[in-house]
Parts: sequence; structure tokens; C-alpha cells
Amino acid sequence: MTSAHTAARNSNDNLLVIAKQRCRILLLLDATERAGVAPLTGAKLHGFTYLTDVLSPVWGLQTFDGKVLKIGDGPYYPDIQREVDCLVALGLVNVQNFHYIERPDEGARIDGLYGLRFNSEQLFPILNSLGAGSEIDAFDPRDKKTHRFLVELAGALATLPDDEIDVASTVDATYANELIGESNIIDFESSLKETSSANRSLAVTERFGHFLPQGASLTSGERLYLYAAYLGKQIHG
Repeated sequence: MTSAHTAARNSNDNLLVIAKQRCRILLLLDATERAGVAPLTGAKLHGFTYLTDVLSPVWGLQTFDGKVLKIGDGPYYPDIQREVDCLVALGLVNVQNFHYIERPDEGARIDGLYGLRFNSEQLFPILNSLGAGSEIDAFDPRDKKTHRFLVELAGALATLPDDEIDVASTVDATYANELIGESNIIDFESSLKETSSANRSLAVTERFGHFLPQGASLTSGERLYLYAAYLGKQIHG
């Protein structure tokens, strides 16, 4: 394969990653709109992004990003923020109260209140094609499952007070693992037997079933709501 072919393939791969990131953001914002917690602060947006990854196995879904850098004030995805800004420029996402937040020893980052721009003529056709509408309109019918998971998780987090949603991800069982210090990578796709930084959040949701009467079981949605209640208790110590 020539260098030109390799460069073209890498360029196409990068464009696909960007497209997937933008689609992910739009579905996240759609789910939070349906749950009544939008518009989102930057902390909510990045925290919700993280929780969708770490809890996606509850729904039988693969994670989008299996690793995250642990920092003091919660998960932050520079690539996601970049694509949010692009969606604002494209007229699909609205931002209010735009400002910068100082981060100790880490400079500053952009923040604001993010929500879907409903007066965009392109927004609803795009959302429908991504599984947020009828199954007939979806490019891939499997996307409906992803959308249902996002809406269910957003609904579960909406049971928490607004200020607690901001910090919920920081007390998540995986993110709060004391064996992983700040400025270290949390790899939560690894097997629980292989690394201490694996998906402890999934393990917590599985333990809920131990408290049920014999023969009883929890649905995936019930596990998400119980986990949201768990996060609320962790916030209050």
C-alpha cells in the first residue's frame, strides 16, 4: 500500500471517529432533553458522557471510550468538547452563558450551558436517523437500543438534585477508586481480574441482585435507577 493510500485511509478513519463523536453528543443531549435536565453545564455533559461509557455494559452495549484520564474535578474529554464546539458552529447545538473555568495547575477550559438547537431544520432528521425517532427512520435499527439506554440513564440521573448531577461522576465506583491517583488513566474495559482500575461500576450494579428474594431479578433500567441512588448516597458520604 502506498503512503498516499495509507494517508487517505487514516484521513477517512479520522473523519469516521469525528462523525461518531458528533452523533454521540447529539444523542446524549437528546436524552437529557427528554429527561428534563438540559441544558447541561460542561461538568454535567462530560460527567454524563463518562457514565454512559462505564454503565453501557449494564445494557449489553460496548463502551465508546474504555479509558479516561482521572482529574480532580471530574471526567473531561477534550475531543468531545472540540466536537461540541463544532456542533455549536454548525447550528445544531446551542450554548448559553459562555465562559472560561480556571483549573488548578491545568489552565482553563471553556464552559457554558449546552442544549439542542431546536430551530435547526437539520436537527430532527439527523436525530431520527440516529435512532432517536422511529425504528424505520434509523440508519441502523440497533441504534434504537443505544438511544433507549441513554434516555433511561438520563432519567435515572434526573432523580438526583441538580447540583448532585454535576458531581455524580466523581463518586462513581470506578472513577472514585482510591487505587487510581489523579493524572492517571482509568481503564474500565479491562477484566476485573486483570486490573484494579476495571469497571467497578458494573460490579456494583450486579451486586444489587444479591439483595433480592430468591427467583427475583432486576431489569437493566432498574439497575440504572438503583445506581443513581447509590451515587446520591456516595455524595453525602
